[in-house]
Amino acid sequence: MALKDKILEMLASDSTVYLSGEYMAECHGVSRAAVWKAIQQLEQDGFAIDAQRNKGYRLHGPYDPFSAEGIVAYLPDSIASMVHLHIKHSTGSTNDDARDLATSDAPEFTIAGAREQVKGRGRRGRPFYALGDTGVYLSIVLRPTWNMEQATKLTAAAAVAVCRAVEGVHAPHASIKWVNDVYIGSKKICGILTEASADLETGGLSYAIVGIGVNAYEPPSGFPADVAERAGAVFDQVQLNGRNRIAAGIITEFINLYIAPDFENFIPEYRNRSFLPGKAITVFGRNGLMERPATALSIEDDLSLRVRYDDGSEENLQSGEVSIRLEAKK
Repeated sequence: MALKDKILEMLASDSTVYLSGEYMAECHGVSRAAVWKAIQQLEQDGFAIDAQRNKGYRLHGPYDPFSAEGIVAYLPDSIASMVHLHIKHSTGSTNDDARDLATSDAPEFTIAGAREQVKGRGRRGRPFYALGDTGVYLSIVLRPTWNMEQATKLTAAAAVAVCRAVEGVHAPHASIKWVNDVYIGSKKICGILTEASADLETGGLSYAIVGIGVNAYEPPSGFPADVAERAGAVFDQVQLNGRNRIAAGIITEFINLYIAPDFENFIPEYRNRSFLPGKAITVFGRNGLMERPATALSIEDDLSLRVRYDDGSEENLQSGEVSIRLEAKK
């Protein structure tokens, strides 16, 4: 970890206390001039630091840093040696960033990340709310030797990875709403969007991109009105390295699932974490206009959702969108 990140950790551990340059220099075995240079670098990065003569330095307000160096600090060495991190403060879409990297021959496990995403998108091209500097956004470049049907399981594997990661930094149990949303309690804290490029010559994939967006914190002004009832966040208050720990957890858990000898070993856990079976739901057609009431029955071995419509007919949904019927919540 770079000196400036070590200094930032010290300042962020208690933003009410001034730390002298001499003390920080002794802690890290460097000169006071090196500490001063690190402080300048942090200020250039946008951190507000209060400097007082004869008192030292203090971070102005609580802060949760998010950086490639910070993420790597929480990765196992075996995983850190595999990934290639490209982390921004803000970006339009990490999936777009990852696609640019993939088409430039970036290796597998190249990861585009940001703590703010202003032009993200959800499923079916829907806009993704820009929530300010409160999230963890990661898009992982993969080069699986699979067909398109097998690649659809990447989304489910990512959902399991997110559940494990958020439980690793926060106590509540995380669950999954088929097929790509992660919840804590009744609140959605994560959405996942997997995109792929087909290789027409081989019938396989040129690459796949797994995009993951996590609400680490609620925005200062709250969630947008039309999602406020169902949107949530991992943390209630700012945590030191909270976002770095979430990101590192997701990366570690996902890669371990992806490289496992039997990739599909995660499916029982996905099924156990899924809360739709037994619920009254609405199934939306491809254009989002047609709605059919149904009951969710089970998550099948191929990760399809088996449903029974109100006319008694049953179907396995391989993809699509469903919502829990409001009357079922009363």
